[in-house]
Amino acid sequence: MSKIILIIFVVLVFISVPAVVMLLQNQNKVVQEQAHIRAQAIYQMIVVTRQWVADNRDMVTPVPAVVTKELARYADHMATFKFHITSDKLVNPENAPTSFEKTASKKIQEHKLSEYADIYVDENNNKFYRYAAPLFINQSCLSCHYEQDYRINDFRGLISITFPLNEMEQSIASNNRITSYAVIIGIIIIIASISFSIYIMIIRHLTTLQKAAESLRLGDRVETNIKTNDEIETLSIAFDQMSLQIANNEEILKNNLQQAVSKYIDLVKELENKNEKLDSLNKLKSDLLDSIAHEIRTPLTKILSYSELLQDDRILEKEEMRDKFAAALKHNVNVLKNMFNDIITLSRLEHDQHTYHPIPIQIDCLIDDLINGFEIEIQNKNLDLKINIAPSTVCVDGETFTIALSNIISNAIKYSKDNGCIEINGTANEKTNTYSLTFKDYGIGIAKDDISKLFERFHRGENAKKEYPGTGLGLSIVARIIKAHKGIIYIESEINQWTLVTINIPIQ
Repeated sequence: MSKIILIIFVVLVFISVPAVVMLLQNQNKVVQEQAHIRAQAIYQMIVVTRQWVADNRDMVTPVPAVVTKELARYADHMATFKFHITSDKLVNPENAPTSFEKTASKKIQEHKLSEYADIYVDENNNKFYRYAAPLFINQSCLSCHYEQDYRINDFRGLISITFPLNEMEQSIASNNRITSYAVIIGIIIIIASISFSIYIMIIRHLTTLQKAAESLRLGDRVETNIKTNDEIETLSIAFDQMSLQIANNEEILKNNLQQAVSKYIDLVKELENKNEKLDSLNKLKSDLLDSIAHEIRTPLTKILSYSELLQDDRILEKEEMRDKFAAALKHNVNVLKNMFNDIITLSRLEHDQHTYHPIPIQIDCLIDDLINGFEIEIQNKNLDLKINIAPSTVCVDGETFTIALSNIISNAIKYSKDNGCIEINGTANEKTNTYSLTFKDYGIGIAKDDISKLFERFHRGENAKKEYPGTGLGLSIVARIIKAHKGIIYIESEINQWTLVTINIPIQ
């Protein structure tokens, strides 16, 4: 708005300055014209007076020259103008021409002018208008000037009139000031009217659009709803449509960005999971190599030793020795077999390569079959087995569930003392629809600090490491299998007293 007012002001000033200049120039012209008219009027009055005196000599005593002189004297004291009469042929020295009158007389006669005038500025910078007009001989003049050999229409002299211009200039300047004030007031009114009209018709609507644009920049959409039935309304409609489209596009962009970020987060999580799994597998590989290196060496060494002994003819001749060595070979081969079976099983479980296929299994029959498989180990330690399994059918994955129970029974046998006892019990709970299996041995037991770590890979109790070979994979495999069956396994023990392993699995 301020810019528009400034532009209007500059334009009006640009227009007004030449007008003021022209007005000032015209002022000088008007002053000269007014002075000229005044001088002509004074001249004509003097001429008329002289002519009246000349035509009425019988009524007026003084001659026209004397009357003119007296009038000039009176004008000097009573009027704002002065006049002087001069003759071409002097009779009275008082009528001698001034320098201005000489110039005027010469110009009038040479150029046959009817009048001559100029502006004179004195030493006090006062302006005076000087006017001169000729006097010509007529019939009444001859009665006084017959001796000077004049003829009718001859140049007799001239009358010069002088009066100041300051009064006239001040009067016109006063009028100009009033005019200037009126012009200034008019300019102000015009600027105010134009500015108000522009504000009402344009600026306030542009302000509305500006506020709406600022709100849009800050994320808040505001409708302009300008109704002017002109181009501004069209602009308002276009702005509202544009802001609506921007808001819709921002919403779409936000949704797309959220989806992209969500996908990115999912990909990062998936990558992290894969990296964790890869790190876990790498660690498993390293731990396996570290763990089984020693465990494999012992049975392999025994197999190699017994194989070499069996090649000795002296050993072959003794049946008892052959059977003993053959049994030792079989035992160490089974140790290696079980070890590699554990490794293969754990690898499949770690890679999620095993697909579980639940099938109905008679739990008491499964326990009997597993016990029969450990008959030699049980006899070697002379263990007393007390089995009390309530007949029941459970839906489990036959392969992995068999591996889990086999590992638990194998541990109970391994860590039992000679001539010890193992108790295996199984009961169904109809309320919870679960089947509970417990395996209790009276062997070396487990320290309380080790119980919570037994389901970690490669972890073994400190009291078992020294005397009992193993990789520490068995219970880790068991825990994974029971968890996959949505079951629960927990261990209780007293060091050098007993160990109780409890499994609860859903029947269906």
